[in-house]
Amino acid sequence: MAGGARKGPNPTDQLTDDILVEILSRVRYKSLLRCSCVSRRWRDLIAHPDHRGKLPQTLTGFFCFAPNRSFINVSGTGRPFVDPSLACLPDREWEKWKGLALLDGCNGLLLCRCHRFADPSEFNYLVINPAAEKWVAVPVSRRWSSTAQTARLGFEPAVSSHFHVFEFHLNWDGDGVGDEDARVLGAKIYSSETGLWSYKESGWEVGITLDPDSNNSVFVDGTLYVIANECLIAAVDVEGRTWRIIDFPRSEDSPFFNTGAGFIDLSQGKLHFANSDYIISDNKLAIWVLEDRNSEEWTLKHTVSFMHLVRKKPVYIGSDEFYCCRYPPRTQYGILRLWS
Repeated sequence: MAGGARKGPNPTDQLTDDILVEILSRVRYKSLLRCSCVSRRWRDLIAHPDHRGKLPQTLTGFFCFAPNRSFINVSGTGRPFVDPSLACLPDREWEKWKGLALLDGCNGLLLCRCHRFADPSEFNYLVINPAAEKWVAVPVSRRWSSTAQTARLGFEPAVSSHFHVFEFHLNWDGDGVGDEDARVLGAKIYSSETGLWSYKESGWEVGITLDPDSNNSVFVDGTLYVIANECLIAAVDVEGRTWRIIDFPRSEDSPFFNTGAGFIDLSQGKLHFANSDYIISDNKLAIWVLEDRNSEEWTLKHTVSFMHLVRKKPVYIGSDEFYCCRYPPRTQYGILRLWS
């Protein structure tokens, strides 16, 4: 018999780019790296900026201030991916500033508040890239005010190299009585592209209060999503034109019906919500997905006990409660929750 068997057409060549990206989004990160070697087409699809939000990313570690600044290396070996000392900040800056307070983190950038030694009531915002060892001070020093305690960061490197800072202004009279004391009146929004701040009055149809000690927020497609104390998700875009309210997911068929606070983040480019209710459901975790961010229709994806996830009940360390799990397994997406 002359020659070898003739190769037939590759069936994957018949797949459209959208279908192929959807398939690749369901494999593990290490498998995705191997897939990038299959062909130039696959390599280009995986490397394309428009697909980064859909495809799995590797998790290198956690940067945290609890109580000291530190970086938790997931691999447990080798040199940490980032320097938690933030040695990139020049000494002259440390001489002027009293210290750093971590406010938020978004796609590799940190938002910090720095108070001056000479006048503790005066502060600046710093946006730091610890991996690249670069930082920038947000223009204009600001005076501390109880009406502006909550600030969040928005950054989408796949879309733009520019970032936004959202500073929410509250109706706060200082006596701490009543929910209306901390109702959001509006937001000052800073754009690194223009170098300017702009103030926009709140367009939320209900009174919203935010916890300044909670930094749980998501920034995607030019919109910031934050957890509100009213068991709502509040959203505002970078222009301050669109203000939305999204109810927490609730289902009478779920043991998490009408439960309290939760946690939001992105997985495969979609907004996910996780919460638990140890009183009703014996330390179970529920994970929901908002398939279309323009709607308010949540889909319950998983309900699982912590015993099944980590083979133990929640770990108590002094007065702190620590949960760590991974969801979903094939997307290399981690959920970390730590509170006192």
